[in-house]
This record gives sequence, C-alpha cells and structure tokens, in this order.
Amino acid sequence: MSVTRYHPVLAALHWLIALMIFGNLGFGFFVIRNIPNSDPGKLSPLAGHMGVGTAVIVLMVIRLIVRLVTAHPAPTAHQQQGLGTLRTPMHWALYVVIFITAVAGWLTGYQIAHLYETPGNTLPADFPQMTTRVIHVWMTLLLSLLIIAHIAAAIREKVTGDKTIMGRMGFGKRSA
Repeated sequence: MSVTRYHPVLAALHWLIALMIFGNLGFGFFVIRNIPNSDPGKLSPLAGHMGVGTAVIVLMVIRLIVRLVTAHPAPTAHQQQGLGTLRTPMHWALYVVIFITAVAGWLTGYQIAHLYETPGNTLPADFPQMTTRVIHVWMTLLLSLLIIAHIAAAIREKVTGDKTIMGRMGFGKRSA
C-alpha cells in the first residue's frame, strides 16, 4: 500500500522527541551550564536533565522500532537528486548522535551518582576531566549542527521542492 504520511505514532514520537531535545539542549546550555559545580543545588536540575535524556533514549528506541515496521512515503523526485540524497544518511546520523549524546550523558550521571546519596554534596570542580562528559559535550555540539541542517533541509524542501514535505510528518489520512 502506498502511503503519503508517516505512521501517526512515528510522527508523534518525532515531534515529542524534538521538543524534549530542544528543551534539554536549552536547559543544559542556558541553565545547568551556568550553575557552578560548587553549588549543591545543581544536582536537582541535573537529575531532571538526565531524566529527560533517559526518556529520549527510551522513546528513540520505540521510534526506531516503529520506523522499521511501518510503511513510509516514497521519496519525492526532489529527494532523489542532489542534496536530497543525503536525507537517509542524515536521519541515521541523527539517530546515532542522539543516542551517543544521551548515553554519554547518562554514563556521566552514573559516574557521579554517589554524590546524590548525601545531601549537600557538590559536583567535581572539573567536569572536563571525565571522558563521558567530554563526549557528551562534543556530541551535543554535533547534534545541534545536525538539527540545524535537518531544519534547513526541511525548509529548503518546502520552498524549492515538495510543498507537502511537512505534512508527511503530520497527522491525518495516510493512504493516497
């Protein structure tokens, strides 16, 4: 059967995960990064940040399963030439980088979990010494660039290619 939209569960997970990632990137960059490690109050927002990251991992696994078992719209002619040929590698890169970012963050949290056992504890003065933290930061930067490229590609496709591109990741009748 030919479909014109992605499965509604896939679309819902796409937008939910996107909101969670935007929120977590912003919260990490604008809030957590600006709280000194010496502040015991940093542990609570950090725990929330890690909770959202863990939820992203779980939802990404569910999304991947749904993606693998459901029908997708066929690529448009515009998506099969030039920059459009990068759409599949770009999406897989997003999956991999999101997963690595979240896992590296989770592993960093695991390494400091003992600090949560005693009220008033603070974080290590120098986070960059932790390899998982360095990976998390670099993957976050790469993820940000991939997201910008993803959004730019969707806008480019909407403007110069398939005018219905955004509707494919929306809700409604799936069959042609």
